[in-house]
Amino acid sequence: MRVLVMFMVLFALFSCKKEDSKSNLSQILSFSVKEIDAKFDKDANNNWYAKVGPKTDVTALTAVFEVSPLSYTFIGNTLQTSGFTINDFSKPVTYTVRAEDGSSTNHTVTIYKQAAIAAFSILELKDVEFNITENTMTATVINGTDLKALTAVFETTKGSKLYVNNVEQVSSTTKNDFSAPLTFELKEEGAETVTYTVTITEAQNTAPVANAGEDKTYYVGAGVTIVKANLNASLSSDKEGPLSTFEWKDGDVTIATTQVANVDLNLGLHTITLIVTDAKGLTSSDELFVIVKNVSDFIPVDAEASEVTKNLLKNIGKVALSDQFIFGQEFPLSFKLNGLRYDLITSDCKDVTGSHPGVYGIDPHYMLYKDAKQKQAHIDEAKKAYQDGSVVTFDFHQYSKNDRKIYMKDITTAQDKSLMYDVVNNKNGAREWFYGEMDQVIGIINNDLGFPVVFRLFHEMDGDWFWWGTKATNHSSQLYIEFFRLSVDYIKSKSNLVLFAWSPNAALNTAYYPGDAYVDVVGFDIYEPSRNDLKTKLINLSQFALEHNKVAILAETGYRNDFVTSAPGFWSDVILGAIKDGGNEVRIAWVLSWFNAPWDTQQKSLYIPDINSTQKAKDKFIEFEKDNMTLFHKEVSALEMYK
Repeated sequence: MRVLVMFMVLFALFSCKKEDSKSNLSQILSFSVKEIDAKFDKDANNNWYAKVGPKTDVTALTAVFEVSPLSYTFIGNTLQTSGFTINDFSKPVTYTVRAEDGSSTNHTVTIYKQAAIAAFSILELKDVEFNITENTMTATVINGTDLKALTAVFETTKGSKLYVNNVEQVSSTTKNDFSAPLTFELKEEGAETVTYTVTITEAQNTAPVANAGEDKTYYVGAGVTIVKANLNASLSSDKEGPLSTFEWKDGDVTIATTQVANVDLNLGLHTITLIVTDAKGLTSSDELFVIVKNVSDFIPVDAEASEVTKNLLKNIGKVALSDQFIFGQEFPLSFKLNGLRYDLITSDCKDVTGSHPGVYGIDPHYMLYKDAKQKQAHIDEAKKAYQDGSVVTFDFHQYSKNDRKIYMKDITTAQDKSLMYDVVNNKNGAREWFYGEMDQVIGIINNDLGFPVVFRLFHEMDGDWFWWGTKATNHSSQLYIEFFRLSVDYIKSKSNLVLFAWSPNAALNTAYYPGDAYVDVVGFDIYEPSRNDLKTKLINLSQFALEHNKVAILAETGYRNDFVTSAPGFWSDVILGAIKDGGNEVRIAWVLSWFNAPWDTQQKSLYIPDINSTQKAKDKFIEFEKDNMTLFHKEVSALEMYK
């Protein structure tokens, strides 16, 4: 038995070795035909040719050939046997020689009945191929090619010589003017002269390619209003030759006319257009966005905001204006599938990628309305985020006054359905109750935390599910605006550690915008977006933020329909893909994922993968984390967001 096993192993090894050493040779080594005495020559491309008399019958000839060892020869799919297979050579015949390893080489065999040019090219035009027909040779070159002194490289049938205007041509040596069709004469003693016309045509001029370079952001200090911006068009090109002119325009004003320029730009967003022109007058253009931003422009709407609060706004503003963004998640440390974490050591995000998120979402709902242990866990989670240099953002799913419910579908009392109206108009004790709830949240911010947070107040107001939404009694966008402003004014009077964020549902809905004096950060919440739709909405959001001097965020997002199985590439392909598709028109500080809920037990309920998710879902999320555009805790900590 042992001998048999050894034999099988040796056989397998020998077989593998033979398989690995299969020949790749596939050449015709010699060629002739039985029926006529014709000498075949091989040209530079390993094709074979011969010349015969004008009356020679070449329609049924038996080829005699030698090919590389272990190879087979075919015409089409028909196997050829040397000295046996008959073929018609009245037109060029292509033989395919297949090597032992499966690779193959084509060889064309041509029998000329008169003197002929077998191969033709131009030394100076190395990549240009000529189409050779019976008496013509043609090629096309790029517009602007100098055709006046070119050197022909050719092969002719044996015994013939090539002339131009009775001057014998020497392959690779003689130069001629090909700017007009040129006639070559092929002469052979005792035979008629054969003429070839060589025509080299210039292709139509193509437009140049303008490249204005990457978008730029310049930060300037207080009191500075102008920067020297560098413009560089060196990546622009024209395949026909050098570019003739360069023009840089800021709007309708020409600001430079050189390839590289340093120009003065004022504060604000500049759309710079580069226009390049080629030697024939064709033009091309490219746009470059240049932002000149005074970092002191990002000033909190709270005039009494602490210095560290001001620093946080400036620094998230810098991230928003960069070509990167922070990844965040709601309750990353404390929430997990089917349970709570109280040790706050790890997160699903870190388990999968090796790093925590750079933004932590915290909901005071779980501090006000849950037991003391859970409240403390979330306070500690927020403090850990701050200590590690991450950003903390609040959103508040506040209970109603009487029914103690969040969603209108669960509210039964008329007073709770009218709660927003009553708070704004100070009816039915609603405002006093509201301020009492706010005092508890403010107390957590001021006393338990002691550092600034971005408070996203009463989000998704244009949806119909919350008690502050569109199904509220006496609902109107103006009523919501007054409710938001009242909330901001009250929080500002009690704390200097709050930046105020506003985020409607699914898209930027400016009908509900509370105004520049009440908002620091703008965004929207959206779930299961398409890549293209998200790109468009983020561009609109970014433009609005720039125009209103606010910081833009993708405030809340995720895939609710089992992304682990259905859309494992959601974060890398949809979210990151949309942001990349938007290019420099998308400028956001962060993207925040919804939480992995402790009351759910199945993988389909996750918003980011955990350690037990499919490898594909984890790999795609790791791909998202490793991309240069995404910032997680390690990178955000280095930015020192509070300094």
